Amino acid sequence: MNISDIRAGLRTLVENEETTFKQIALESGLSTGTISSFINDKYNGDNERVLQMLQRWLEKYHAVAELPEPPRFVETQTVKQIWTSMRFASLTESIAVVCGNPGVGKTEAAREYRRTNNNVWMITITPSCASVLECLTELAFELGMNDAPRRQGPLSRALRRRLEGTQGLVIIDEADHLGTEALEELRLLQESTHIGLVLMGNHRVYSNMTGGNRTVEFARLFSRIAKPTAINKTKKADVKAIADAWHINGEKELELLQQIAQKPGALRILNHSLRLAA
Repeated sequence: MNISDIRAGLRTLVENEETTFKQIALESGLSTGTISSFINDKYNGDNERVLQMLQRWLEKYHAVAELPEPPRFVETQTVKQIWTSMRFASLTESIAVVCGNPGVGKTEAAREYRRTNNNVWMITITPSCASVLECLTELAFELGMNDAPRRQGPLSRALRRRLEGTQGLVIIDEADHLGTEALEELRLLQESTHIGLVLMGNHRVYSNMTGGNRTVEFARLFSRIAKPTAINKTKKADVKAIADAWHINGEKELELLQQIAQKPGALRILNHSLRLAA
């Protein structure tokens, strides 16, 4: 592609509202001003460098566009099971725990629930944000509190004021990274604001609160869990629903998909395999 083709291609994408200068800038590493000037043949800098960067961006854009479009979201039996727990926590202003092996669809179900319901906020805990302050800061950003206090006490009070009266639901993904102190802070936040709280993660997020190794601190949290939901493996009906969404009906193909779904990573690996096959 020559420079005229690049300019015309980018201009067409923007004019057809398939992308924006801001998105191109974000993905190409150039500024919006540079891109706009380049497209309009008014850029006074190194046009060759900008041309190469925008050509690479355009080639990748078209390559992605040629990939088969996966189903946006498949409402499986497991998804409905997870949503029931979330809805219960929201309606009863209580705590629910959703635990299970990786790749069974917990995170995607939570994201879709947030997308389709009002006043649902979701954060994902990583080892670097597992402390009380970092966890609360993540929640504040999710709530749009970009000017929230940076100290634990004032931040906790600001979050309580923000959540009071919302009748909302807070979803904590990868909650197994949280320690006793952070979980206790979330429990108190839920209790004082009368919101729903969902703790999601692997089986450790629930086993910490049960069994012989349960500490006094975890026991206090466990007594307030209204609805625990454990998802140990992918259901056959889940795989069938995903196969239907991909228009796969052959018996041999369905049998292979069921085998793939039993491997570690389950539905995540299954979806990757389907995209590769397509």
